[in-house]
Amino acid sequence: MTTATTPTEQFADIARRGQEATTAAVEGWTRALRGYTDAVTPEGLRPVDLQVATSAAFDLAGRILTTQREFATTALALVTEATESTTAHVTQAGETLKARTDEATERVIDLASQTTRRAADAARNGVSV
Repeated sequence: MTTATTPTEQFADIARRGQEATTAAVEGWTRALRGYTDAVTPEGLRPVDLQVATSAAFDLAGRILTTQREFATTALALVTEATESTTAHVTQAGETLKARTDEATERVIDLASQTTRRAADAARNGVSV
């Protein structure tokens, strides 16, 4: 797996893997249903063997359940990854914003101090501001 470098690439990669998981699940369900229908479809005039049909029904249920479990596990992992990625990007953006706000605040304080000093100097010199 390649590591995505931007948030957009990361989310596109997660979406692609989600699509692949969905496709694999549907293909698994299709194979399971095909196996079931092959087992319970009568051949010619011979009736379906009830033992074979019963076994095929339980095999179908087991395969579908296994496929659903794999899909759910993959989907939850992708949702967790997307959440962690979003949290990391939001945290980074928040830290950047805080740093820039701190810098701007310091600059405003410096400018206010300079303005106060200039006003005090002007007042001492008898100049009105």
